[in-house]
Amino acid sequence: MIRISREEKQATLFLKGSAAVYFLVGLAFIFFPDPILSLFNRLSAYLFPTLPLTPIGGEHFWTALAFSMMMTIAAICFAAQHNIRKYRHLVVILLVSKSASSLSALMLFLLQSRTLSYLGIALVDGVLFWITLVFFLRANKAFFRAQTFYLHSPPAEIKTTPTTTVVVRRGEDKFALLDQVVTESGFWDVLERRFAASGKSKPDFRVVIKPNFMFMHSKRDISSYTDPALVEALVDRIVACGFTNVTLVEAQSVYGNYYQNREVLKVAAYVGYSTNKNYRIVDLTQEMVPFDYGGRFGRHFVGPTWRDADFRISFAKNKTHLFCHYTLTLKNIYGTLPMQDKLREYHGKREYDWPTIESMKHFPVHFGLIDAFWSADGEFGVFADPKPNHTKTMIAGENLIAVDWVGAKKMGLDPDAPGVGRFLPLAVEAFGRPERIDWIGDQSVYQPWTNVSGVLLKSLDLMEEAEAFTVWIFGCLSAQDAYFKYRLTARPGLVIRKLLAPLKRLLFRYDDLSR
Repeated sequence: MIRISREEKQATLFLKGSAAVYFLVGLAFIFFPDPILSLFNRLSAYLFPTLPLTPIGGEHFWTALAFSMMMTIAAICFAAQHNIRKYRHLVVILLVSKSASSLSALMLFLLQSRTLSYLGIALVDGVLFWITLVFFLRANKAFFRAQTFYLHSPPAEIKTTPTTTVVVRRGEDKFALLDQVVTESGFWDVLERRFAASGKSKPDFRVVIKPNFMFMHSKRDISSYTDPALVEALVDRIVACGFTNVTLVEAQSVYGNYYQNREVLKVAAYVGYSTNKNYRIVDLTQEMVPFDYGGRFGRHFVGPTWRDADFRISFAKNKTHLFCHYTLTLKNIYGTLPMQDKLREYHGKREYDWPTIESMKHFPVHFGLIDAFWSADGEFGVFADPKPNHTKTMIAGENLIAVDWVGAKKMGLDPDAPGVGRFLPLAVEAFGRPERIDWIGDQSVYQPWTNVSGVLLKSLDLMEEAEAFTVWIFGCLSAQDAYFKYRLTARPGLVIRKLLAPLKRLLFRYDDLSR
């Protein structure tokens, strides 16, 4: 039997009482509409004699609708109190109802008629909104602490790991930069060490590279995905050393809910990868199998290609992210979680940060690179950047924590500050903090560079728990190149997309916004 907290019991009792009150008030609305308004008028005449009175009598069209609304929210309260954890989303609907009625009544009081009836609705429903919100937050504090990074409490002690090296080089030739950082960061030594420990032959030694391209929107915006030419250049160098078993992996993204041609192989071909070269491309979503991660993650899924790799590489793109400040080598591994509907599975049901770190405990990543030759900054860098930054930089290192720490510093962030990033703090808790990071090469901050505001980050962290709202708004606000046809046909969403098209044009400069 599941034990519920004291706060959950209190919220349950509150919802039971609310259901009864809303039901009785609804009956009063339908059977005694005029006496209720007469009562407001008598109170108004006694307390506020200068206020106008509310007209009484006549048509009761809106009375029927008010009765319907009261019965609806009474039913919501009655349903939610049966299981406050399972049906917490119903309370969100109740909160929306109370805020809407309170704010609309306030607007009517201010803009139409200064009657006590309007003011009474604004005050009563406003108070009910805040009381309900307090009970809701208290009852769900454990849920929000688990699902909301900014309420997360780090452990008192963090273990330390050995000193590690991160190399940062800046220049005009992206291929020369790649060669520099790979060589100077000790990539070949790390690869040979892993190979020697495997006991396999070079053709059997499985090298898997995770680039970032499944959240790209148009191939003309190179700041939104890892440059395929750089990935292929890395593959060529690895194969030249005798490691011929190389695979690129990605998993499908939430864009597949809204657009056609969003399977991994189709997106890969669109951005320039080929199936006739010295590597394979695998869609982790299409090949996923059950896997027991144990602990908090429990039974979930994994792509066997990622699971069975001998050497894993995260080749990330340099971008800001409106949910977690930045997306670099650690966040890039989120893309190996195989379920396609990531808004539902990893933002709604779980979260997307801690499952990524839990997966890395079972499938460690052995090297990290950041393609920062072209970068996307600003509030919406993870989606698109109409004016990409030519940062002309490449970053590499064996320890992904150190690589991301350096990458965040290059953005002008303090990666050690509480609340900055999401993946880096959780990775430090899980794997430890490097005793020292030997930062070799360019240490300047990108100029110009705009990071995501803290207010937006924290607001979205809370808003994403309302899954239905998140799914709907994402479908309206997203955009893609014409190659990815919009698949939904619901008329309200299409109308909103057309209305928003002029605003979206400021961000998605290359995309098809006709639908």
